[in-house]
Amino acid sequence: MTREFGATAWGRAWLRMIEPVFITGPPDRDLPRARALARRAVEDLTVEGSRVTARLTERGHRHTITLNIPIWNHKEQRAAAHAIGQATPVDSGDLPDHLVTELTSAGVQIAPRIDDINVKSDTDEVIRRHVLAICYALVQRIDEEPILASRLRTSPQTTGESKGHTPDGLLPLAAINPRTFYLRAVRQGGTQPLAGPLVRLTSG
Repeated sequence: MTREFGATAWGRAWLRMIEPVFITGPPDRDLPRARALARRAVEDLTVEGSRVTARLTERGHRHTITLNIPIWNHKEQRAAAHAIGQATPVDSGDLPDHLVTELTSAGVQIAPRIDDINVKSDTDEVIRRHVLAICYALVQRIDEEPILASRLRTSPQTTGESKGHTPDGLLPLAAINPRTFYLRAVRQGGTQPLAGPLVRLTSG
């Protein structure tokens, strides 16, 4: 049976950020409400670099919410670039699940802690279950296109603006199309390694 959220290892890595394994105290009531909202109330989810924007409607009120995802540090980006560069060619947007284990073992945190995500709302009110709902919807999008998990965490400065911003000549992760990258690398005779203040959430 296919998981609704976290069908891939990449999606599950983000799901663990939303639903931590080690929980003490009473159940988090926001989680089932957020899953329900993700199913029926989240619309127009878009991903641009490390920014995720979506509309959410609850009880007749519409909210436009933006999540600014923190990027990997230099060491994590290098590790991710190397691992993805050595991966077996896959369809566009896809990445093999085993890379999650490899990157985690190398000290790369696939998904950020939810408290480290910068959140903005057009209503100036940030409700925790709404943020969780957007995160659940994002997990589904990552399950469909795992490469988003790396693009979300890659520095905007390495999206092709300038080779001078790309450390050690690495190819920016966000600029990679897995469908064409390997064919181009073979033709070239080898392979190339890839390369705000926080808002306090309320239960509302």
